[in-house]
Amino acid sequence: MVPIKQMLTEVPRPALVLGLAGLIPFAACAVAVWTSSPVLQVEGVSLLLTYAAVILTFLGGVHWGKALAGEHSGDLNWMRLGWSVTPSLIAWAALRMSPGFTLIIFIAAFAAAFLVDRHAVRTGFFPAWYLPLRKVLTLGVMACLIATLARFTIGAEI
Repeated sequence: MVPIKQMLTEVPRPALVLGLAGLIPFAACAVAVWTSSPVLQVEGVSLLLTYAAVILTFLGGVHWGKALAGEHSGDLNWMRLGWSVTPSLIAWAALRMSPGFTLIIFIAAFAAAFLVDRHAVRTGFFPAWYLPLRKVLTLGVMACLIATLARFTIGAEI
């Protein structure tokens, strides 16, 4: 298995720093859910779900932007643009559900977004460095979402 540091050596510094910084709200909210008073736990879950929806939407937007900037007319196809709006629709619908169910949907949606991005890298739509960055970020996001979901299963009053 390749060490994380080695995986990320090709990632441009701004993308790496900003991407990793984007994990901070996820981690802070997950920690708050585990360590705070019940009132702050509820706020932590709310903030986590809202931020997850924003980031999931951003991941779709990356595809829209890349398609618009594409060098080939084939980049602007129904499949690519259709996927680009799907994460925001999933996030929007998920936010209307119970927090536990929303967490499950977000875990699945971030996994699906990674698989779509992996395909996009393998077909040359995104640069090769994007995949290791997305892998690390997706694992970080999913760990925070799973940790928050686990808090529900051990009797938290959220």
